[in-house]
Amino acid sequence: MPFDALLPWFDDLERQLDPKARLAHWIGHKPDPWQVEMFTTRASEVACRVSRQAGKTSVLAARSVEELHIPESLTICIAPAERQAKIIAREIGRQLRRTDLVITRSTLTELEMSNGARVVALPSTSDTIRGFPSVSLLIIDECAFLKGDDTEEVRGETLISGVLPMLTAQGQVYFSSTPAGRDNYFAKLFLDAKPDDGIQRIVVKGTDIPRLAEKVERMRRTLSATRFKQEIDVEMLADGLAYFDLSIIEQATSTESAICPRL
Repeated sequence: MPFDALLPWFDDLERQLDPKARLAHWIGHKPDPWQVEMFTTRASEVACRVSRQAGKTSVLAARSVEELHIPESLTICIAPAERQAKIIAREIGRQLRRTDLVITRSTLTELEMSNGARVVALPSTSDTIRGFPSVSLLIIDECAFLKGDDTEEVRGETLISGVLPMLTAQGQVYFSSTPAGRDNYFAKLFLDAKPDDGIQRIVVKGTDIPRLAEKVERMRRTLSATRFKQEIDVEMLADGLAYFDLSIIEQATSTESAICPRL
């Protein structure tokens, strides 16, 4: 082997042996510790409460790319809206260019590899979600924002109870989102946590990520204190989909800016 080919060969060998190296190569930068944990966990259920702009979509895409290396595997990515489903599909496609996998079929929402593995990204409103058998990896992104119906006590529960049976016995599911109140399935994963329930929970505040320091400070100046707590500090407040904007509620109860301030 020529000497100038040794370094790429060693780099490729490292990626084959080290999941952290694969993740760094696919997302394009050194991953944070929480990203490595999220990528490498083998828990059957993973609940990720992560700040905006922290990089969770990149990790979910990388986990999908990892699954695509398994012949005949099927990955389903679900998001509340078609636009969000296409975002994760594009990120998967971008990362696939950093691998040796060969894409034999490609649409805006579906990719099929030469080894028979597939990934399908769909909005939660799609009528075709229930039609997929033997799903090895299920990703439900922006889970807290899933739309529900009037019969649900817990928003999003009907959809999730309909898709979980599609998983194989060894299948893995990721619930990922920023918070949106407390009356939804995603919130209950954290509020109703029990010891040894088999769910791995990962909570990541934007204020705890050094590389986001400048962006976080800009958000602190832009957002109301209440909205900042929800979007950046990932706190689960009373109702993320309240009729009144959180900033209005905040002003109404503020000791400084309310029309009739509390004494």
